[in-house]
Amino acid sequence: MKTPEEELIEAYVDAFNRHDLDDVLACFHDAAVLVDTQGQKVEGLEAVRHRYEEDFALIPDGHCELEMATGHDGRGVAETVFTGTIRDGGPVKAVGTEVMEFADGKIAAIRDYHQLAT
Repeated sequence: MKTPEEELIEAYVDAFNRHDLDDVLACFHDAAVLVDTQGQKVEGLEAVRHRYEEDFALIPDGHCELEMATGHDGRGVAETVFTGTIRDGGPVKAVGTEVMEFADGKIAAIRDYHQLAT
């Protein structure tokens, strides 16, 4: 049986793969925080929306293959393989994890630890 955190991770990845911005944002808490692989932080739902709009435009075929998801007691981890093609660029592949915190049944924070793969 999946925990609520694991179900939310799966719903988030599914929405991300469909590039459904509204469904992605529905997974997030109003005070959400994203920290990317370079340590850059965005805070708040509107900043999160803007970040995903930019990401979906930059890599319009971006897809995360969910290898593993685990979560319990307000924390979770998703291991994914990200693939896509950078607009006006070439293919990209990144492997890694996203460490998540949850509040009020929503994603409160994601810290992204993906690295480019060859």
